[in-house]
Amino acid sequence: MRAGFDFPRAGAGWKLRAALVLAAVAAGCLAGWAQNDNPLTPTPPRAVRRITREAPRPPAPPLPPEKIIESFASREDEYLQANTMYGFKRSIRLQEFDPNGQQDAEASLASQIFLADNGKRYERATQPNSQRFLDTKSGSIDAEKAAAVPLFPLLSGQMKYYDLVYMGSQPLDELNTYIFQVKPKRLLANYRLFSGLIYVDDQDLAIVKAYGKWVSLGEDEGDSSLHDSPFSLYEMYYENIDGRYWFPTYIRSEAYVHTKDGDYRVRLTVRMTDFKISKPVAAPGEAGSGAGAGGTPPAPPAQKPAAGSPEKPPV
Repeated sequence: MRAGFDFPRAGAGWKLRAALVLAAVAAGCLAGWAQNDNPLTPTPPRAVRRITREAPRPPAPPLPPEKIIESFASREDEYLQANTMYGFKRSIRLQEFDPNGQQDAEASLASQIFLADNGKRYERATQPNSQRFLDTKSGSIDAEKAAAVPLFPLLSGQMKYYDLVYMGSQPLDELNTYIFQVKPKRLLANYRLFSGLIYVDDQDLAIVKAYGKWVSLGEDEGDSSLHDSPFSLYEMYYENIDGRYWFPTYIRSEAYVHTKDGDYRVRLTVRMTDFKISKPVAAPGEAGSGAGAGGTPPAPPAQKPAAGSPEKPPV
């Protein structure tokens, strides 16, 4: 006998079992193909939404924005003209608060604005011991100059200098208002233009609130050099007078002055009340300087450009 391993031969039973296994595999593949005609169909893509940085557009107002702009601009002309015929009381208050929020200093003025027979308006001081200048840790603030902002900044003749964008509607106290963003198309030398937001009453189509600043060529936006004061952003509220006109009656602004002891907050508050049409009185002084009683300078006109600027912006 020869030494070595003797391998068994494959019998008929082994062949039968192999055939059954192959038949089962083939049946599984056929079943899968029957369920999916294309087994390589890719997975359905996920829903992808693009995220945009642009804010959604506000719903359109009942009137075209152009019509609203035209209406409030024409009313600004009317209200400015009417405002020059009224006398009223005006108070200016300056306050300084220390870094702890405690009031540190205050200055205030109170006066009566009246119309003279020469067609000019004058201001008469009505508060004894009034103080025009507020001495702060960083310098002195002139209350008159700080309060000298244009009361009707968007007359029809000036609209060509602005771009206005409708921003939507919003309740304001008991009113419903349309909001417009106002920006100068270009800055003008020595003439301040308004930049900010205005709120227009949806019934009278008149400006009832303004919030922003006045800017000109040669100064950075927000610079207060034309005022010689720290104030730049103003909030102005209008009130209906005699059921016909919307006049500014409340102005407010806040700013911070930096000192070695910390940041001091200063606040400006201007109130105009008791609007009345009265018969013109004799002009005080009649020296041609327009000085009021006691040497008090006249109140700035309702539409006062920056110091040294022309009465009308250049074309």
